[in-house]
Amino acid sequence: MTSVSQLLQEHYNFTPSSLSRASLGAGSDTWFVTTQDARYVLKFPEVSGMNHPENEPSLCAHLRASGIPACEFIPNCTGSFLSRDDHGRLFHLQHFVAGKVYAWNTVPNVLLNKTAGMLGRIHVALSDFPTLPEGIGAGFFRYMTPQKAYASYLRSLSIAESRSEHDITMELRWRIGLMERFPDYRFDPSKLRCLNTHGDYTISQFICSGSDISAVIDWTTACVHPAIWELMRSYAYAAPECANGQIDREAFIRYVAEYCRFSPLGSYDLECLAPLFYYQIAVCDYYGQYYASTAANRQLFLAQARLSTRLMRWFDTHCDALTEAMLKAPLPR
Repeated sequence: MTSVSQLLQEHYNFTPSSLSRASLGAGSDTWFVTTQDARYVLKFPEVSGMNHPENEPSLCAHLRASGIPACEFIPNCTGSFLSRDDHGRLFHLQHFVAGKVYAWNTVPNVLLNKTAGMLGRIHVALSDFPTLPEGIGAGFFRYMTPQKAYASYLRSLSIAESRSEHDITMELRWRIGLMERFPDYRFDPSKLRCLNTHGDYTISQFICSGSDISAVIDWTTACVHPAIWELMRSYAYAAPECANGQIDREAFIRYVAEYCRFSPLGSYDLECLAPLFYYQIAVCDYYGQYYASTAANRQLFLAQARLSTRLMRWFDTHCDALTEAMLKAPLPR
């Protein structure tokens, strides 16, 4: 098998002075590359129907031209931004951006609302970019249902019980009970603002310097989602109180208001903002992904599963109240 150093020499005509494998991320294989003059990031994106690495270079160039700090990709010796190793794996090279990456739910107040404003700016910037692949849309609601989630949770429960994983077993039993009484939500994607977006807009995708966002990285999953899903999810992974499965209603309203300064939401968006995210985390079996994954960092899937369960417990009793508050909030229009 060709080494990473050999791939860099063959495809980019340089030999690194040092290489180190990234410890973050599940699925993708990422390397930090240092030469005498510069630093780079070499990434082998995970092969997945959700990933579209072929769109990343042009999308990021479009964003940078619109003033959004996105990744800058480097062409290989043939002028292409995508290369393949001897096993056919796609990879690309981009400039390294120095700064701090915050862990989930550790964002300082001075930075929190800036991430909402950045998302609004991204949505405006991508409004004239060619339409990306569908993410959460009509197909998602057809195939991702509480009934199918119920069956998936039963399979995951069997694995958890066989391994005597008591905490996971309890969480899965609670999810199974929830699916038996889950609200009969109906969403109309044609009435939602579905648009080009990052697809995984969480705090772990920001490179920060002080109170500023130096870069938004990892656009492999860029697709068309409801704007409200990306907005609600980004808050859930950023705000400190969400780590315990809580949502500060007033803080979240301020977050949404900052987004709306750049990209306003309609009444139907606000009506669906909380229920749509609640539905998505309820019908997606992250525990099953954890058990099925062979990635070195598969624990990230379990962390995602357990965080989403804590949030689901909160939504189970507070979803309607949050929706009512959003509809009454004095948001920019």
